[in-house]
Amino acid sequence: MTIAVKPLDGPLGAEISGLDVRKITEADSKALLEAFNQYHVLVVHGPTINDDELVEFGKCFGLIEKARKKSPLSHRDDIMVISNIRQDGELVGSLPDGEMSYHFDRIHQAQPCKGAALHGLEIPAEGGDTCFANMVRAYETLPEATKKRIEGLKALNTFTYGATKRDSKTDELGPHAIHPIVRRIPETGKKALYVCRLMTDSIVGMAEQESQELLTELCDHIENTGLIYQHKWKVGDIVVWDNRCTSHARTDFSDKERRLMKRVTIGDTIPPLQ
Repeated sequence: MTIAVKPLDGPLGAEISGLDVRKITEADSKALLEAFNQYHVLVVHGPTINDDELVEFGKCFGLIEKARKKSPLSHRDDIMVISNIRQDGELVGSLPDGEMSYHFDRIHQAQPCKGAALHGLEIPAEGGDTCFANMVRAYETLPEATKKRIEGLKALNTFTYGATKRDSKTDELGPHAIHPIVRRIPETGKKALYVCRLMTDSIVGMAEQESQELLTELCDHIENTGLIYQHKWKVGDIVVWDNRCTSHARTDFSDKERRLMKRVTIGDTIPPLQ
């Protein structure tokens, strides 16, 4: 059976149907990669799958990286567990509770990842949605004067592990990387805005006040201009996103409810290109 790709009613994303996630064929893998490059975010509604099957699904889009932290809830070292569940008082996963500001995964590293696939296993009754911003359209809809102003500029990106909002980061310069403010996607040649509120700290070579004002202007544009798809999770959903041209965030949810997600990270070999 040939899979079907249906664009979502929004600024990015497509829903995949007719796919048996447990038995992905070579034709399925090719179609999924083509849809990934075109729509940036793919949504698969399906039954829950095991960790090995999630890894095989992720391989449709590239090489799978090892997780930074292994969890007792997975036998694999390439599965990242995102959860607020505790065992004997200790968290079994990362990024446990509450809202998380817009960010790109690993933008604070010299080689950010290409994407990720996230699988919903336990979902709170309300909240905990994942929001995705179309950064290609974000760039395309900037005023021409702003496009000229940011042409060729680079920014410093930092992260404090576990931080979910900008004010929860420490002032110490931990893991960090400098990347173009606008990056080009190799497969399409399109340009994507590459800054985010959580991790982008300053524009290289620009005075602090001017830098902060410009970054605020860019982040406000990203988050308030109809560029966002908000995914309301159902058990069994798999969502895969292109980390090069989408930023993502998480809405708040009650810490009284359990949330359990498993993720694979899709590696890249090409650093952000101008």
